[in-house]
Amino acid sequence: MRMDKQIDKKKILTKALLLMNPKIKKSLLNAERSEREDLEQEIRLKVSEAVLNGKIEFPLTYSDYQEEFNKKNNLRANFC
Repeated sequence: MRMDKQIDKKKILTKALLLMNPKIKKSLLNAERSEREDLEQEIRLKVSEAVLNGKIEFPLTYSDYQEEFNKKNNLRANFC
C-alpha cells in the first residue's frame, strides 16, 4: 500500500505542475524579466511541497464520492 501512495503522489505532482503551468507562465509576466526564472522555480517548488506534504490530492472519483455520500446518509437515517 505504501508503494501505491508514492506512485499516487508522483502522479499528482506531475498533473498539478502540468495544470498549473499556463497560470504560472501568465503570472510571471507581471514580474521583472530578471526575476522570472527564480520566481518560476520557487512557485514550482511550493507546488511540489504542497503535493508531497499531502495538501494537494486527487479528488474523489464519482463512485467514491457516491459511496461516501451514501454512508453519510445511512448514518443520518440511523440517528433519526
